[in-house]
This record gives sequence, C-alpha cells and structure tokens, in this order.
Amino acid sequence: MTSKRKPLKTQLRRSISEQLRDSTSKAWDLLWKNVRERRLAAALTEVDSDTKGARQHMAKEKNVFGKQASALER
Repeated sequence: MTSKRKPLKTQLRRSISEQLRDSTSKAWDLLWKNVRERRLAAALTEVDSDTKGARQHMAKEKNVFGKQASALER
C-alpha cells in the first residue's frame, strides 16, 4: 500500500515579534550612531577652531614681542 505523503508545514525561522524586536534595535543603533557622530564632529570642529584661534593669538603675540624686542635693540 502506498500512502500519500502529507505536505510538511514549514515553520517560520523567527517569529514576527523577534523580527520586529531585531529591526527596532537595529534602527535605534543606527540612530544613536548618527547622533554620536554628529556630536563628535561638532566637538572636533569646536576644538579645532579653538586651537586655530590659540595659534593665531600666539602668532600675534610673537609678532608684537618681536617688534618690541627689535625696537629695544635700536
């Protein structure tokens, strides 16, 4: 006797709730990564502008002191 095989029900690999949880956590990770990068870029820009300002200020002081020293030498 040959019996007909019943088609097997395929199981979902993951439940919908697991898929939703994973996709939500990935979205939050991406969001926070972008926020961190923006904050870091802003902080670096601020630090960079501070160091440029300090360098310019020091160069001006050097020029002023250099001129004063040469005026004293005369």
